[in-house]
Amino acid sequence: MISNATALICLSKINKLDLLKKVYSSILIPPAVKTEVLIEGKEGYSAIYNAIKSGWIKVVAPKSNINLGLGAGENQAISLAIERKDSIILDDSFAIKAARALNVPVIRTTTVIFTAFRKKFINKAQALDILNQLIENGYYISTKDYAVLISRLK
Repeated sequence: MISNATALICLSKINKLDLLKKVYSSILIPPAVKTEVLIEGKEGYSAIYNAIKSGWIKVVAPKSNINLGLGAGENQAISLAIERKDSIILDDSFAIKAARALNVPVIRTTTVIFTAFRKKFINKAQALDILNQLIENGYYISTKDYAVLISRLK
């Protein structure tokens, strides 16, 4: 599984970065994503730093970089997903459209929560709590999408 910065930042802010490890065992990020997420003093820095240091988040550079008119992290992450024929965690709507246009399977940060729920790593109350914590900490989700996610927990 490849990840862009958003999932790492959002989950680390609420002390739930470990969900990625539970669900996927290891995560690959390109160097540009590492640069985005490892800003000393930034909320969640320590958790991400420790995950990279312990090796379950691995930094891997793509052999070539497709310029999709996105940020450096998104361009590199999508390039890496294409090269490795792997899925990617993205939340930016433009990045999602670009990845899907290139036939890269995309999941969102919220999908990580529901996968953890389906695999019984967390219960319904915990999944709802994590979703609400993400939103309280700046993760955007439309009211319509929120309602759909809540209904999936039933």
